[in-house]
Amino acid sequence: MSATRALLTQMLQQFAGALRAAALYPSDHPAIHTPLRELATGLAMLLRDREKVALGVVDDVLVLDEMPFYDAPSRFRAVSETLEAHRLEAILFQRGLVLGELVSLLRVLAPRNQEDDHSALEAATSFEMPHILLCERIDDAGDPRAIAQRTYERTLAIVVDLATEVRMGKIPSSGHATQVVNTMRDLVLADESALLGLALLKNYDDYTYTHSVNVAIFALAFGRFQGLDGEDLQRVGLAGLLHDLGKVRTAESIIKKPGTLTSEEFRIMQRHPELGAEIVEQMQGIDAETGDLVLHHHVRADGTGYPRLRAGQEIHPHGQIVAIADCYDALTTTRSYQKARHPSEAVQLLRQLGGTAYERAQIEAFVALIGTYPVGELVRLSTNELAVVSRRGDLDATAPRVKIVTDSCGVVLRQPIECDLSSEPDGGRLIAGIADPLRKGIDVVRVLGW
Repeated sequence: MSATRALLTQMLQQFAGALRAAALYPSDHPAIHTPLRELATGLAMLLRDREKVALGVVDDVLVLDEMPFYDAPSRFRAVSETLEAHRLEAILFQRGLVLGELVSLLRVLAPRNQEDDHSALEAATSFEMPHILLCERIDDAGDPRAIAQRTYERTLAIVVDLATEVRMGKIPSSGHATQVVNTMRDLVLADESALLGLALLKNYDDYTYTHSVNVAIFALAFGRFQGLDGEDLQRVGLAGLLHDLGKVRTAESIIKKPGTLTSEEFRIMQRHPELGAEIVEQMQGIDAETGDLVLHHHVRADGTGYPRLRAGQEIHPHGQIVAIADCYDALTTTRSYQKARHPSEAVQLLRQLGGTAYERAQIEAFVALIGTYPVGELVRLSTNELAVVSRRGDLDATAPRVKIVTDSCGVVLRQPIECDLSSEPDGGRLIAGIADPLRKGIDVVRVLGW
């Protein structure tokens, strides 16, 4: 048995022992504190060179720090049963963890609390556990939205891990990134609307990481829309996920600078595609074409942009897919130096770039994919009703499916009304304009049920 597996096994034994003791003794009893103290020591050792350690269940197998324990039901039953009873997919232990937080965690998870009406997440709010995160299991039951949500969150965690490894001077493993892009590809092939909707809704705050996930989603959906499949489709998705990895090696003061970059700062910023390609090319299992897509995501269709192409060198045939996906998400997201553009405004800006930065045919194809009025857009109808776009129009980009949220007098409806504008009779509802959901007090995420 390796030293790492021996340490992880010991940590699971300590956690299982503390859980069993919690069913018999008060929270300050030595039978609880002794194994927790040893568990804290083990976690501290692991957290010296990583940001977090995850304990969870993957495909019904107990996993600690990415190492599976197939014999967990017999050896660490208390741990498996506790996660199941509290419907937890994972517990994340983060750097900075102290013993008191583990004591609080045990009070949340103690067997005598398992019949409480409150979930573990709700119970955890009563305790100070800043370095412990509980991840509740989502029972998707085939619901594409739940599956998409779960996939998005898993992808986001993988991007954070990749960035952490690069920041520590390591070349990250490609395994998890490749697996999650394969899952995303399968979702897009089945029905891209659920996963694409998450990217369009911007329901996540940290641009540094969510941008990479969104670009992967847009690239996969756009690639599929243009007829890519198999390795080609997987490649553009993976390049979308990894396209900004070079920014991890760029000073944060430049990346997050609220004002205009100096010429020297801009020169440094322009190196991030090359830095990213260097990292990607050293990741085992990722081919050179994926590295080319990362390298070319700021190269324009007319050959300008950065880095400059060498004489005779051409942009990758699918380079525009990743580049347009990157540009659209950047335009529609608030950053330190830029307010988010309205989706319709972003579409107009993309069209203005057609023929120079991007091929016009590629831009029109992307607009056809997301729709003239993207998912999450608040529109004013010709009847003066307000509605939220819930799905692009299959045949007419100007006539999507919507959820009407106010009547013609502006009164908010108790329940949104589903409406397919492409099925409206002559003289029926049309989109007359767009509106700002913040000013109108409309929570588009709640309306769409995300």
